[in-house]
Amino acid sequence: MPTKNSQTSVHDTMEKEPLPLVSIGVPVYNEERFLTESLESLQAQDYGNLEIIIADNASTDNTPQICRRIAAADDRITYHRFEENCGITENFRRTLRLSSGSYFMWAAGHDIWSSNLISECVSLLSSEPQAVIAFGSSQWIDDHGNPILRSSGWTDTRGMDCVGRFHSVLWGNMHPVLGLIRAEALRRARTVIATAGSDLILLCELVLQGHFVHATKASWYRRDHRGKETHEQRMERYQSREFGLSRSLRSKSFPLFHLPFELFKAVLRSRITWFEKMCILFTLMPALPVRYLTVRKQQD
Repeated sequence: MPTKNSQTSVHDTMEKEPLPLVSIGVPVYNEERFLTESLESLQAQDYGNLEIIIADNASTDNTPQICRRIAAADDRITYHRFEENCGITENFRRTLRLSSGSYFMWAAGHDIWSSNLISECVSLLSSEPQAVIAFGSSQWIDDHGNPILRSSGWTDTRGMDCVGRFHSVLWGNMHPVLGLIRAEALRRARTVIATAGSDLILLCELVLQGHFVHATKASWYRRDHRGKETHEQRMERYQSREFGLSRSLRSKSFPLFHLPFELFKAVLRSRITWFEKMCILFTLMPALPVRYLTVRKQQD
């Protein structure tokens, strides 16, 4: 495990210029079961210029003790705690506000990553100026770290126009939201909106800024710690206090109510041409109900 002032990197002897800082935001809430393994996986990254920002959303288990112990041994890690639960969306925003890197990545307190994920993603983003997100190959794992037979593919959008990029996000999974993101592009977007589907909204805003690129030599291992959820169970989670949706009765009763309006807003506020905006909006209107029914069928 890295110690104070230690930064292991395969690049240190190869790069003449200082490595750009990468910020990793780790929003946590009651993650004691897997948190040590996750933080050690981030510490083991072979990239030499990291800051790891942990934001604790008023955990009631041993999460604070684990975070303080690991942060005390590694000066790349800072630990911040909310004394009251502010909702998951605000906790995600807080990690970004506290960051100062050229690149940013959210990391869950129960996942693990190949040691080369950050270095591979930085290399891709450095060589692809039109790219805004780089992401590794995703693999689902169970509580014991064993692979789960579940596919999670994603499209590398290089070569696509903005209409094609947008629909690759609309019909794809949300895994790239936990990829490495160019910080300037992330701050131009509306970060994390307190509504169901906030990951889709953010990815749509980002993909209208540039490409998503696949780091095929790196891996992200996503832990299935909840098990399979039905549509009703997912809606109940969206309505919970911990999720941090708007407190209005409409938002609680109909969590997906705002999603179409936010997607339209994402298109309209983008910097693409009006012709491209109209092409996306006209294709988005019939696609949304079909997308909803498809996801609903997969969950039931």
